[in-house]
Amino acid sequence: MKSAIFRFFAIPLFSAVFLCGCRSTGAEFLGKWVNKANPHDSFQVVRNGDEFLIAGPSGKAGAIYKDGALEVKGLFMSADLTYVKQTDTLIGPGFFGNVEYRRLK
Repeated sequence: MKSAIFRFFAIPLFSAVFLCGCRSTGAEFLGKWVNKANPHDSFQVVRNGDEFLIAGPSGKAGAIYKDGALEVKGLFMSADLTYVKQTDTLIGPGFFGNVEYRRLK
């Protein structure tokens, strides 16, 4: 009887700990993002296997999670998208400095 009770509690507890520990890296980047200064500038980040796909009005680009940021590789250059947890925003490069994006809910 004790063995059955132990299994009844141990299996769900082990499963919960295992699933919490296996949270995929980069999940904070997933979703639709809109430029705070220009609402017409938006893009969506989706998972593409172990990598990410950033889709916007001007096309699609692949990205990888590296050192806490999404590294977007282009033909001639690369750019990093950084997640700011306190404000739930993304910081990315723009023509005249950094651009801040908010998550569209």
